[in-house]
Formats: sequence, C-alpha cells, structure tokens
Amino acid sequence: MAEPHRSESGQVRVRGTQDGLVIQLPPEVPLPVLLGQVRSHIDSGGDFFRQAEIVLDYGTRVPNVEEIVALRALLAERGITLRTVTASVPAHRELLHTWGYHPLRLVSRDEGINRDAPAAAEGERVALYVRRTLRSGSSVQSDGDVVIMGDVNAGAEVYAAGDVVVWGAIRGTVHAGIDGDPGAVICALRLMPTQLRIGRIFARPPDEQGARAEGPMLARIQDGEIVVESWRADRLSR
Repeated sequence: MAEPHRSESGQVRVRGTQDGLVIQLPPEVPLPVLLGQVRSHIDSGGDFFRQAEIVLDYGTRVPNVEEIVALRALLAERGITLRTVTASVPAHRELLHTWGYHPLRLVSRDEGINRDAPAAAEGERVALYVRRTLRSGSSVQSDGDVVIMGDVNAGAEVYAAGDVVVWGAIRGTVHAGIDGDPGAVICALRLMPTQLRIGRIFARPPDEQGARAEGPMLARIQDGEIVVESWRADRLSR
C-alpha cells in the first residue's frame, strides 16, 4: 500500500492539519468520480466524520461553484459542516474569496510555528486528537502527532509524521514518522497490530505477544529494529 501523503494525484485524500480535517481534491477528476471518492472516504470512516468540520482544499484544481454546492450537499447529508474552501493557486484563492469563502493557508507541523509567540516548552507539539474508535476502513492522517481516545480496529489505518498515542488497543495498521523520523514512537494500552511501522522500518509482532502484554506498551526503534516493550517515560528521550 502506498503511503497516504504520497498517493496518486487522481485520488481524494483526507489529512489532519493545524486547521483541522482537510479533504484534498485531485486536480483533474470529473465531478461524478470526485463525489464518489469523497462519499467512499466518509462512509468508510464510520463515526470518525460524525459532526466534523471539514476544509475542502482544491489545491491546483480549478474551483467551480456547482461542484462546491454538490460537495457541500454531500457533506451536509452526512452531518458534516463545510468550514471553508481553500486552494493553493493565488488566483483561485481570490476567486473563492469573491464567492464568500475565506481561504486558509494550510500548514504542516514544521511550517506552523508562530515566530512571534512565546517559545513552547521543550517536547511540546500540536497533535490531532480523535475521540472515537476507528473501525475497519477508517483512515487518519496527520502532518504532526496523533492521539486517539479509543481503539484502532483491524482494517483501520493511522499515519502520522510524528508520534501515535492510542488510549485503547491497536489491532489495525499504524505508521508513525511517515516522513522518515526514526525517533517517532507508537504507544497504546494494548498492541495487537496488523502492522506497525516507524520511519522506514516495518514490524509485525506475533499475535501472542499482544495477548500476553499487560499494561501500556511502547513501540520504538532500537538498533535498527522496532522493539515493543512496557511503557516507561524515560524511553521517550530522543
């Protein structure tokens, strides 16, 4: 499976940013196909999108009023609020502004630093917080850290540029440090994953390991391999 942040340009992507959940639209896909892809992402996400606020990111796609109306209606049918619409092309952003939208400059974790704000304490970072269990077919992606208050069921996927912390059981696929960060960690109350990956290193712990483990667990890279061990705060030092 290709990494989500490197998916082909013809596919809709859903990711987390400092501005919340963003649906990124591919540049050249007909409206019926586009609606089908968005519908599939939302419906496969179970409760993940319930009562969510979404930003539509046109990227380099040319904005179209009819298209936005159709997408807004699709979201509304599923109890999702369209927060705003944005684009990466300046002329398109101006066009959206004339239509009453307030385009955002979506930033990654590293870009989203306010140089005029007081410096954060060492080790403090912004995280995407998900307060629900991820069912099969659900996918969470973030340019920073991810915290999930619930389980990651088999068939669900989590991808984060930073750490992944799950206050529950991991039975699905979790990839921390997707940009190649070997210092990222994965923490959970119980680890029985389909697949774990940190940076560029894969691990598939035996099923019985998760069944035997007691208490919070931590997965990290040590000596070029992913090790899974009981939680200890002193193991988080980078």
